[in-house]
Amino acid sequence: MAPTIGITMYHTSADWRGWSEEGALLPWTYVTSIRNNGGRPVLLPPGGDVSEAEATVAVLDGIVIAGGGDINPAIYGAARHPKTDANVPDRDSWELAVAEAAVRQGVPLLGICRGAQMLNVACGGSLHQHIPDLVGHELHNGSAAGFGQHKVRVTSGTIVSSILPGGEYFEVPTHHHQAVDLVGAGLTAVAWADDGIIEAIESTTSGEFLVGVQWHPEQGDDPRLFGALIAAAEMHYSERSVASSLPPLLAGA
Repeated sequence: MAPTIGITMYHTSADWRGWSEEGALLPWTYVTSIRNNGGRPVLLPPGGDVSEAEATVAVLDGIVIAGGGDINPAIYGAARHPKTDANVPDRDSWELAVAEAAVRQGVPLLGICRGAQMLNVACGGSLHQHIPDLVGHELHNGSAAGFGQHKVRVTSGTIVSSILPGGEYFEVPTHHHQAVDLVGAGLTAVAWADDGIIEAIESTTSGEFLVGVQWHPEQGDDPRLFGALIAAAEMHYSERSVASSLPPLLAGA
């Protein structure tokens, strides 16, 4: 059976077939990126509490925390920058709970853009709230309603470098104005833009697939990050299946 991959979603107003209502939405490229790489996508709308997140993560084989708007800086103990647009409290609390549950339960997780930032915040890290203040340009931002390109270099000998080229710069699709600042506990920075902005983080625990990338692989033509998530999810499913078949004393050993 294909591994089940949960993908978090936007909560926003939407218009379709003459209706204008609140909706739970997700760019279709996330769905196809999971299906095309052998996964079975399920969508995780915002609004659930911590207990729902724990129960949901427990039956998933892998998770994608999708891109989106800015995270409320109060969550990581910072004052709001004038350029920070944080207005989705139900999504913030839901994705924080999902990320924390995935870390506790050892469920493979790929964070994309906002998702990488949420993984970092869930592990106690913080964010740069407006990159142009640091680097003096807006190349990370992309266009107002689209994606740009910039270069990223991955450190050799890391999980991400085992998936993507290590030690050399390559182009990635980009659309963000925030990024990881202080790296969270149990994580390490493994990729940077050529201006020094952190572009990827991963778990420091061997064999654990917790990966966050600041760029948007679902908008590019390189599926390897999704393939690696699916492979890790298949392994997690197998381990969970073996554990569930053991007598209680052995399963808890």
